[in-house]
Amino acid sequence: MTETLPSTVDVLVAGAGVAGTATAILLAKGGLSVVLLDRCNDIEDYKSLCTHFVQPVANSVFADLGLSRLLEPAYSVRTKAAFLVPGGSIDTDGGYGDDPVTAYAHNIERRVFDPELRREALACGVTLAMNSSVRALQKTPDGFSAEIVSAYDDTTRLTCRFAVAADGRASALGRLLGAPVQSHPNDRAAYFCYCTGIDAPRDNKSIFALHGNEMAFLYPQIEGRTLLSIYVKHERLAQIGQDGDMFAFILEQMKTHLPDVDFSNATLDGRVYGYKKYDNQLRPPVTAQMAFVGDASISIDPMSGVGCSFALKSARLLADAILAQPGSPTEALDAYAASHQQFFPAHCDGIIADSRVAKTDRAVGETYRYILADEQLQRRYLVLTARLITPAQFQKSYLLSVARRRSSVSL
Repeated sequence: MTETLPSTVDVLVAGAGVAGTATAILLAKGGLSVVLLDRCNDIEDYKSLCTHFVQPVANSVFADLGLSRLLEPAYSVRTKAAFLVPGGSIDTDGGYGDDPVTAYAHNIERRVFDPELRREALACGVTLAMNSSVRALQKTPDGFSAEIVSAYDDTTRLTCRFAVAADGRASALGRLLGAPVQSHPNDRAAYFCYCTGIDAPRDNKSIFALHGNEMAFLYPQIEGRTLLSIYVKHERLAQIGQDGDMFAFILEQMKTHLPDVDFSNATLDGRVYGYKKYDNQLRPPVTAQMAFVGDASISIDPMSGVGCSFALKSARLLADAILAQPGSPTEALDAYAASHQQFFPAHCDGIIADSRVAKTDRAVGETYRYILADEQLQRRYLVLTARLITPAQFQKSYLLSVARRRSSVSL
């Protein structure tokens, strides 16, 4: 283990990714004692498969964490989405809005983000145990009793008032507690890779090309790197062949969807990562008095690029609820469940529906025709993708715009 674990602690967090470490930092800054566990070997380890696109909705959490520096050019690329859609492009000037806190998104590589988070956790007094996990967990009148085991078979018994599952999509704690899982089909496969030799788009825009039911995304990163990702229908993978070159396939898709980008000097930096099957998966934010944050609660189509943002948002909501009522776990967890329900389902429902790729080209073209014809609606669309408004709020703006245009045509 990284250090000797205490026998009693206020909060036990399993999983030292973005959601778990952010939760630990916020609670430690609020004066609670926190143990943070992770199966990884070292604090420098990081998650490889990620879009690294942090939407503006999560920007304020960086200041709360004491990590505002991560939004500076040395650590991340300030960016904004530009969408290439049937019929044109959605690419307005300026940021997402007038609020300087939420004006831009940021591309933050996990090789930077994860270690910086863990170092900040240590600086805040969090007890960090790498190579460790929860082997057994029992509910007690005052919280939980957990059996912690390290990779070297060292075992520690620890009691806590709050336990937090931040251990990802496959959540071992979720299995221990029998947390229910909702699974919704995702009709797309997803592949990611880093490259060098690609010039960053104007203003460091992140380019999202949406053509029919398939997509290609380009994210500029620090140190001249670029993250490419493609989303294709499962049956298209057969074109690659068993011995096919996935990087060549990705470049082919990028050139098709982004014809104005020069990929002639693109060189693979690392390996290709991907999911042939990545069904949308949801767990309740609270099960058996345990809180779930990040991918342990919401793990949905990576096309949406919400993983890091939702991780930070759920950490903030949970920390707020616990710090408001640290001596009343039931009330605190009820408050977390309520705030979680208020924010996340509205966004998740739209993302899950979109992952079924049931839309026809005609229907998609008709939708974007109205958006492209109304600059204000384009801005609302971008604000939606920043997760600053809900799909329902955008839909209201869309319908009003359509009604106005149809009324003006009839006159």
